[in-house]
Amino acid sequence: MNRILLTPEQRERYFAVMDKYSRIRCLSREEKEDLILRITSSEYIDLMCGWAFKHVFGHNKDYLMMLLNDFLPVKIVGIDEIQYDPNEVDTFKGDDKQVIMDVLCHTETEHIIVEMQKSMNNEFRNRMVYYGGCMISRQLRSGDSYDKLKPVYVVCFMNFRLLHQTDQLVYRYQLREQDSNELYGDQLAVYLCELPRFVKESDRPLNPIEEWFELLQNMSRFVGRPESVSRRFDPILEDCRQVRLDALEQEQYFNAMISEHEEQSIAAAYKEMGFHEGLEKGLEKGRAEGIAAGKVEMARALKEMGFPVADICAASGLNEEVVAALGAAATV
Repeated sequence: MNRILLTPEQRERYFAVMDKYSRIRCLSREEKEDLILRITSSEYIDLMCGWAFKHVFGHNKDYLMMLLNDFLPVKIVGIDEIQYDPNEVDTFKGDDKQVIMDVLCHTETEHIIVEMQKSMNNEFRNRMVYYGGCMISRQLRSGDSYDKLKPVYVVCFMNFRLLHQTDQLVYRYQLREQDSNELYGDQLAVYLCELPRFVKESDRPLNPIEEWFELLQNMSRFVGRPESVSRRFDPILEDCRQVRLDALEQEQYFNAMISEHEEQSIAAAYKEMGFHEGLEKGLEKGRAEGIAAGKVEMARALKEMGFPVADICAASGLNEEVVAALGAAATV
């Protein structure tokens, strides 16, 4: 059986979860049941959901090392040991911004942050740099030499696109000299893996990066084992089946999916509202500027025809200073 079966008690708890969110609370019971069915009937969990991503890669070193070995630079590929770190970073001062990462780990030679971001955030770039900076600033203690500083890699998978000058699957950023492109060092690198940029071509096999994109982006849509990815992913696929979750994990997953559904709905609404507000403001500004320009042109024409300033002001609604500045003098 590929689909989980909810007990009546679970179903009622799921309804209670949805009622926490105003945008979902107003749905009819039939619509809520449809939402429950859409989430629970998927054979595999959605790896773009933060809880699911952490459930898979935050608890299984083999899966995480497999992922990192495909994405990180050649010089550190071959990771065969990794240690998890607490994903909530301690603050220096009480009023420091709290940092909670999806997956935080380290090897003997580097610190690695792995994130999954499902919905667009305008502060996203700053957030990734801040995460990396936190892991740099927390490495050294009093008396430590700076040569003990280890590189920090921030690897983020995103279900949205940012603006770039090129179209590629993975964007790799490091500190470089502006003119010569000389690398400053490997102290901090940010990898942006934009999942929607991957479009599968049915007539060719996928490379390792594309296989990950296929898996992360479409996991919850798979029915049966997907033929598009190689057999090395079979253990991950097996562990990602919803029926493998216990009752508590099922409810945690549902809570996370509903929470992210709410966030995405609100983000989409705000984006749409912002677009329409911007459009209305633009039209309003355009109308105002058009009217103002028309008044100026009318006043200029009247002035060139020799009408008195007082009459031009009365006709155009412009003040005397503006009229006086419009080219040729008017007859007073």
